[in-house]
Amino acid sequence: MAPSKTSPEGILGPGAATENRETARAIAALLPRPVPVAVRTSSRVQGISLRFLPEKGLEVVTAPGIPAPTLIKAVGQRQAWLVKVCERLAAEGALPGILPERKPERLVLTAFRQEWRVAYVLRNRPDCRLTVRGPDAVLVSGAVDDLTAVTGVLAAFCRERAGLLLRQALAAASRESGLAYTGVTIRAQRTRWGSCSAKGRINLNFTLAFLPWELTRVVLFHELCHTKELNHSERFWSLLDRHIPGCRVIDAKLATARHYLPLWLRRAFMAARR
Repeated sequence: MAPSKTSPEGILGPGAATENRETARAIAALLPRPVPVAVRTSSRVQGISLRFLPEKGLEVVTAPGIPAPTLIKAVGQRQAWLVKVCERLAAEGALPGILPERKPERLVLTAFRQEWRVAYVLRNRPDCRLTVRGPDAVLVSGAVDDLTAVTGVLAAFCRERAGLLLRQALAAASRESGLAYTGVTIRAQRTRWGSCSAKGRINLNFTLAFLPWELTRVVLFHELCHTKELNHSERFWSLLDRHIPGCRVIDAKLATARHYLPLWLRRAFMAARR
């Protein structure tokens, strides 16, 4: 593989890398919360690009030749957007730099546009309980200072709700495509989004509900197509492309889609692994 032209310390040299780090510190001072900031230069972009990566923080990509003061000023002009995104990610427990004790204030199943506010009440009990307090609110009570207990009940709630939604979505995709399946199981897998057995039974990872709908949908059709082609041959991709044009490009995004999962949910997986 050829060296990346966007490498700050390779093509651009250590001086540019140092300048980028200093610029990143200046940009970080504009944010409402302590969030990691990375600045890199790329010949592939025109102007300035900003994006939040839930695992890594704010990434600022700038075209070559843009002076640091100009870059900082341009980012500052988008401060309202930066504040909005920072607060949203912090509420979802998906913002790097937040202390591990930070509990999510919202649960968001992105694929299905469902959201719940989360309130906490400390009570003298060794575990946590979750109570639904309406169509868009839940209450966690008990040992709410125990992050493992909190994330455990939140993950269980999301798995139950996501399971219902994914079952409905799979049934709808089956009707739309004409591809039948024999059953579906909702699981909490760490590495696979879904699978299909030789008998046509489909397994779906409940965390699919946290992805953008475009990615969730391609997994549903991907597994349905396996009921006809239990492989990744050209016949399989041709079948999937008939239902989702450009499916390979969308499907490839799944390789790095775990960054859509909030950090609190990843902690729940890590705790369950112990």
